[in-house]
Amino acid sequence: MLLPIILSGGAGTRLWPVSREAHPKPFIRLPDGQSLLQKTFLRAAGLPDVTEILTVTNRDYYFQTKDEYAACPAQAKAVYLLEPCGRNTAPAIALAALYAAQAHGPQTQLLVLPADHLIENLSAFAAAVATARELAGQGKLVTFGIQPTAPETGFGYIEAGEALATKVGAGRTARRFVEKPDAATAAQYLASGNFFWNSGMFCFTAGDLLAAMETACPEVLATARACWAAADTTVAPIEFPREAFLAQPDISIDYAVMEKAGNVAVVPCDLGWSDIGSWNALGNLVSADEQGNRILGEALAIDSQNKAVSRSKCNELTKVLFEVEGLGHEEFGRAKPVEALAGSGIELPGDGI
Repeated sequence: MLLPIILSGGAGTRLWPVSREAHPKPFIRLPDGQSLLQKTFLRAAGLPDVTEILTVTNRDYYFQTKDEYAACPAQAKAVYLLEPCGRNTAPAIALAALYAAQAHGPQTQLLVLPADHLIENLSAFAAAVATARELAGQGKLVTFGIQPTAPETGFGYIEAGEALATKVGAGRTARRFVEKPDAATAAQYLASGNFFWNSGMFCFTAGDLLAAMETACPEVLATARACWAAADTTVAPIEFPREAFLAQPDISIDYAVMEKAGNVAVVPCDLGWSDIGSWNALGNLVSADEQGNRILGEALAIDSQNKAVSRSKCNELTKVLFEVEGLGHEEFGRAKPVEALAGSGIELPGDGI
């Protein structure tokens, strides 16, 4: 069985005001009308052997997430683990693995997917997952390495080692994980051909992950088990008590496990992937007009060139039209409100990201 784990939430700061704490990036509507969360759910539901999808999210997003999934034409059953607050990826994935081991057995394969990434090449994604599943069946902890297209300084990288034997696709050992590099180092990584962007997607069995955590980060696993024991796991959705949940360390799965384990593999892939982490990335989802502007929603650009413009409903009373400066440059653009329609009297800052 393949159980996709969708990690959904976020502070909603990088794409303000389209993304904000009450409406984080997974809920952003793309030009085709679907949210990033819906696309992630449908992408997972379309894989072989998927009958259930587990979403780990904040309790405040539960009903909104249910509504998003209800609009998706997919047959997979949606189940939920509800967090009282954000606590990073290692605790979230540990709790998901405990759920999978209890509900379906330790040999259940988990496919961890961030809810706010975009993947445009679905056939390449399915092929990469097939390779990852084969490696996970061999006891590997698998990550997906995105083929870099530029010397990006905003992503972490994975250095790949020797090739691994697979019947489907190509896998390699993961030699090391490296932090976001400076420009010169990123250029070296790109030229070497052995470094890949760290996508934050993973595949492993529930049992293998829990065993790795027992060795690499026993405190994370122990506090996750205590949190699991403190919750009522006989009801749906499963909601974790705040005190037990906050006892867990705030640490990523990369730091806690993947950088320490000796059985880590990487599947290099070219998926048409984007983390939609900047206004440039969001603006690139629509075609530019004659002046180089990329307009999301209904807007009229006057004396404007090479900018992203979006019309966003920030709440029931206030609508903000804002543009992004710097589109087309290497640095991220800055969101600047250019018009606030009357309604609430709320003063909005001049710079939003």
